[in-house]
Amino acid sequence: MSRPTEPGTRRDAHGFRVALTSRVAGGLFRMMLASYRLEVADPTYVQRRARGIAGRCIYSFWHENLWHAIQVFVGEGVCVMVSEHRDGEVIARIVERMGYELARGSSTRGGAKAMRDIVRAAKDREGDLCFTVDGPKGPRREIKDGILFAASLTGLPIVPTGLAVARCWHTKSWDRMRIGKPFTRVVCTLGPEIAVPPRVDRELLVTEWKDRVTAAMDEQERRAEQLLARS
Repeated sequence: MSRPTEPGTRRDAHGFRVALTSRVAGGLFRMMLASYRLEVADPTYVQRRARGIAGRCIYSFWHENLWHAIQVFVGEGVCVMVSEHRDGEVIARIVERMGYELARGSSTRGGAKAMRDIVRAAKDREGDLCFTVDGPKGPRREIKDGILFAASLTGLPIVPTGLAVARCWHTKSWDRMRIGKPFTRVVCTLGPEIAVPPRVDRELLVTEWKDRVTAAMDEQERRAEQLLARS
């Protein structure tokens, strides 16, 4: 006669797997990051503020650049949105140990809660925010509405980013995430601010402003590739 499953057993087992996976993956992740030769071509907003230049922002990254984007702002207290699905929990634990603050949710699940967290973070904290703008499930390089609403609600400008990797692998996931090979060169660029007006019409927000941000991010990606090729 089989024993009945005790309450919480499955939950405890899942929690153990998440904790183990995040520790193993986090250790490997930090080892890989330490080997990269990273060049950030423009001052981050923490560096700008240290020089007496006031201002905060919302950084925008493509989901495929997440692996390397995390390295760019380590130690700067950036608040990043991480989705609430199972893979997101592992990512959340890894980035939190690296000094990031978290807002949980996505465009497909927990979006309203995450947006409240983002707005609260903008009001209550002094740091910057960060979005992977086409996550968590794509389509690849198609900006979701979340960052546009966040910029409109918080008054913080969007800073489009570009990223280039000299030698990398691509995963088979929807975003074809880039994972740099050990000791490779990585270049990150931070573009000019895009200020989304407050209380902007929804239709205008998701058409004109989405196109502007997409074009700006594509431009920064080209710029990062050019800088990588020149060095």
